Amino acid sequence: MRQNPKQIISCLKQYFKHLFFQKKPQAEVLTHTDEEEESNRYIPLIREIIEFILKKRSISYHDFAPVLLDGGDAEPVLLAAKLLGPDLNRLIILTDRPAYFTEYTDNMYEEHGLIAEVFPKDPQKMAELFAGASGGTVILDFEKTRERTGAIKFGKLIYLPIYKKKWESAGNLDIAVPIGYNTMIVRVSETVKKQPYLDKFEKAFYENE
Repeated sequence: MRQNPKQIISCLKQYFKHLFFQKKPQAEVLTHTDEEEESNRYIPLIREIIEFILKKRSISYHDFAPVLLDGGDAEPVLLAAKLLGPDLNRLIILTDRPAYFTEYTDNMYEEHGLIAEVFPKDPQKMAELFAGASGGTVILDFEKTRERTGAIKFGKLIYLPIYKKKWESAGNLDIAVPIGYNTMIVRVSETVKKQPYLDKFEKAFYENE
C-alpha cells in the first residue's frame, strides 16, 4: 500500500528544512566534498529501495521488521521511520535519545496503529534483538563509525549501512546499495527518479514556505 503523497511531502519538507537551514558553528561547517561523504542523498527514496530489496528476497512488506540504529543526526532516522512506518506490524528504533522520537511513536500509533518500539542503543540489547530476529528483520544502520556495531553479529539478517559504505548511482534509474559485504543494484520507478525526485520535493518545500 502506497503512502499518501501529502504525508511524504510533509516528511520531506521537515527533512530538507533541517538539512538546508540548520545553523552550525563555523568551526563545524564541512566542505562541499566532506558533506557529500557524510550524507546519503537516497534516504528520501528509502521506502521504494526497501520494497525492491524485499521483493528480491521474497519477503512481504507485512513481514518486514526494520530496526533503525540512530546515528549522529537523528533527522534522517526520523525521515526513514516516517516513510517506512505505514503498513508495518513492527518497527524498532535503537537510540541514545528516546525522547526525540516520542512524538513520532505517538503519531504512528494514533494514525496507523503501529506500536513503534524504542530501546537503548547498547551492544547487549542489539545482540539480544538480532539473535532472535525473524527473517524479515532489516537493519538500517545510521551510525558513521563502528564504535557500537563492530562486535555485533548480524548473521543472515539484511544489513544496510546508510553511511559506512557509499550508495551510488549505477546509471539510469539504478542505485548501487550496499547490503552487508555485498551490493545490490536497485531500480527505482520511472516516476520517482533520483535527483528529479529530490528537486520536486525541494520545490514543494520552498513553494509552501
